Amino acid sequence: MQVQETSMANAVSHRMSHNNLHIKCAHFTETQAHTVMGLLHQFHTQCNRIFIDVEGIEQPGHSAAETFKQALSASSIAPEQIFFKGAGGFTLAINGNRVIIPKPASRKSEHAKGHTCCGKCQHCHCHKHE
Repeated sequence: MQVQETSMANAVSHRMSHNNLHIKCAHFTETQAHTVMGLLHQFHTQCNRIFIDVEGIEQPGHSAAETFKQALSASSIAPEQIFFKGAGGFTLAINGNRVIIPKPASRKSEHAKGHTCCGKCQHCHCHKHE
């Protein structure tokens, strides 16, 4: 069962799913760093893992990253509990955090799952023959 609680504050959204906190940042400034830290302190005892999605952020601001890392180091949150999603996570992670780099979407995922077009499909709807 999946429980979703979504809210938007300072371009940061979050939801709970299967006892995990998922945070998504549209960009990462000092305001977002404070918002994310507030969410971490609010929910870290209620969840197993915390996933922070910074996938759309190429390079977080240097001062925001340093502020966030200092606050994260000073907090009582276990570093092993936090997972960053996206290359920007390397800038934000402290020792013990993990960074997940998702694989780029393959061309096959554009087709219906389980279907590989042979070009001879009757009433073909995939429109992209391989």
